Amino acid sequence: MLRVNDLYRSFGDRSVLQGVSFALKPASINGLIGPSGGGKSVLLKIIAHTCKCEYGSVIFDKGASVADVGLMFQEGALFDSMTVYDNVAFPLVGGKVPTTSLPREVREEVCEKVGSMLARVGLLKAASKMPGQLSGGMRRRVSLARALVGRPRILLLDDPTSGLDPVASSVIMDLIVELHKEYRPTTVMVSHDLRRLLPCVERVLALFDGTIAFDGSVADLAQSAPVFVRSFVSCRYELPSPVAEPIVLE
Repeated sequence: MLRVNDLYRSFGDRSVLQGVSFALKPASINGLIGPSGGGKSVLLKIIAHTCKCEYGSVIFDKGASVADVGLMFQEGALFDSMTVYDNVAFPLVGGKVPTTSLPREVREEVCEKVGSMLARVGLLKAASKMPGQLSGGMRRRVSLARALVGRPRILLLDDPTSGLDPVASSVIMDLIVELHKEYRPTTVMVSHDLRRLLPCVERVLALFDGTIAFDGSVADLAQSAPVFVRSFVSCRYELPSPVAEPIVLE
């Protein structure tokens, strides 16, 4: 379980989060939607403890901690001066790169984990390449591998298909769904590509004006979401028609 309680965060005079609260089921996959610049990335960073909140708390499931969180940054955020291998290994070694400087036992364990994850995302042969030698879709797969290599219990994905062409976007989204089925982390995924996001998630959180304006299933979006949320979604995704209430004849 992941529980977010009454989070507040401002930048200067601009209030970004104004009392954000929600709780997620273990192993669920959830979509976080809302207007650009509305605080979605900030919320993920607060959960991952890479950004501080001014008020509120983030509570992990019993036995979990921030060490159990994997974060895929917006647009990948790979280290261009490191190889693909060292980028993926980074969370495992605490930034101690190159990994050849590690003790042999540690190096072998890291090698097994990184190799396994790179193979899973189809990039084992690219391990020695630099990020600049890869396509945009391949870079995202490296970033996804880095977020998952430590087998986190909580996975945060910040717009994983941003800037990719439709084919690469579909490949990344399909891979995310497959890996979630395998590793079962509690997942929160931000995306503006609602046509690909909404069919993949169990639940939708809509962040508007610093608060959670809607929290429910995709089916519930058409039934009970506020008008402004439905309008935002319907411009990007065809919602099912609301089910009419049956007419009871006296």
